[in-house]
Order: sequence, then structure tokens, then C-alpha cells
Amino acid sequence: MAASLDLSGTANLLLDAGLARIESCVVIGRGLARLDREADLTTLKGIARLLLRSRPPDWLRAVVNEGRLAPEFIPKQDFDAIAWLGDDLEEIVMTAHQQVYGETDEHLRKLLGDAGELAIMSALRRVGQHARHVSLISDRFGYDIEYNEESRTLGLEIKAAVNATAARILISRNEFEVAKRMGERWKLVQVTFSSRVIANGRATAGDVERIRELASHSLVDIAPVEKQGFRWTEAAEIRPSDADWKPSHLRIGEEFEVELLSRNKV
Repeated sequence: MAASLDLSGTANLLLDAGLARIESCVVIGRGLARLDREADLTTLKGIARLLLRSRPPDWLRAVVNEGRLAPEFIPKQDFDAIAWLGDDLEEIVMTAHQQVYGETDEHLRKLLGDAGELAIMSALRRVGQHARHVSLISDRFGYDIEYNEESRTLGLEIKAAVNATAARILISRNEFEVAKRMGERWKLVQVTFSSRVIANGRATAGDVERIRELASHSLVDIAPVEKQGFRWTEAAEIRPSDADWKPSHLRIGEEFEVELLSRNKV
């Protein structure tokens, strides 16, 4: 009741979110004005959509990963506050995320992935490996980097993440098939960056918080065997356990620095 009578606070919220403006009087924005006729559930959900888009909470950017909602990243207090959205909660949050971040986040994820590959190239050069960045040529290799060791070709599939997204790995069907075929000559390497790289717009050696590896046999063990009730399509999301991961011996060279606003290394 106290909150509902806080007219000054409500007015400041609407002004701050751009949903109202002051002229000779207070003028409600067009988007909100369309929702002021009837206080039914549909209208309240419409207002929720508008508020999420106009004044996105801090967690909105991290709560969608690889096109899926991760509700565990919503703080409990905020989740309880929007639980009344019921079955529409996922669709409303996902839509707000797309409207606020959309293509910008998809482009940023691609640049972060590029930074992960360049970081591992830096680490391999540091130990004298003459690695080849084959993902620049084609995605069909089934890995991003290859190098020779004891007359064998080894393939590294690089996945970049920040802590909020590190638990999930998106594997393409081709990467999975190549991992099975190459066996111990293939492994997945995950580079986890500090989340500050998003705000700073660049990644440096000091931003790399962890490098860990997943062997090909661990990947194959996680995936279900294809049968009548299951088949691979283009990609799958996996969640390796902590026991599946092994620490990497790779260390990023101190010279490593990549701008996330372009594909150019500096």
C-alpha cells in the first residue's frame, strides 16, 4: 500500500525510464498510454514487458545464453517479484532481452569467441608451437586450431566464456563427429574471461581467469547414443561436470590484447 501511494517515486521512475516527460504538464509516453485503460492481467503483463525493455535490470543481459533462458541467473528477490507472470515469464523475458540487446549481444559473443581463439594461439606461440588458426579458413575442420606433435596433427576446439556462461557448451554436430574420429588427438579448450571485458570492450592476458580442457572421450560419454528416440541435429548444448574438466597447462602470453569492438588484434 505504501508503495502504491508513493506517487513521487512512481513519477520519477516513469521519467527515468523515458515513459513520461514533463511539458506544461506530465505527458505519458505513447507505449504506456496504450496500457492505461483497464487493469486486467493482460494489461499488467504488457506493462511488465514495457518496463523490462525501458529499464532493463542488471541481470537481463546474462539471463539469456545461446538463445535459451537461464532463470538461475535471476536474483531470487527479482524472480519472486516477476513470478506472477506465470507461463508467460520466459517469453516476456526472452523478448525483452532480444529487444534490448539483440544483434549487439550476438556480435559480442562472436568477438569473444574470436578473442578466445587468439588467446590460445598466443599461449601456443609462447611455448614454441607453430599452430595454424584453421577456423579462419573454414568451420568444416571440426576444431579451431591445429598443430603437430610427435608426427601427429592435434586439433583444439576453443570455447570462450565469462563465468556466467561457463557451465554450458554449445557443440556442433560436425565438432562432435570430428572429436569421435580423432579421439585423443582432439580436445575442447575453454577460455573463461572476466566479465569486465564486456564493459571495457577489450580482452587482455590479465582478463583470462581460467583455461580448462575437455577430452574427446568425455564429450562422447556425455552425449546420448543416437537411437529411435534421439538424434543429433545441427548442435547440442552440454553441461560437463567439474570432474570432466582438467586444468590446462597453457598460459597466455603477456602481449595478448584484443579489441572486442573489431576483429583486429592490437
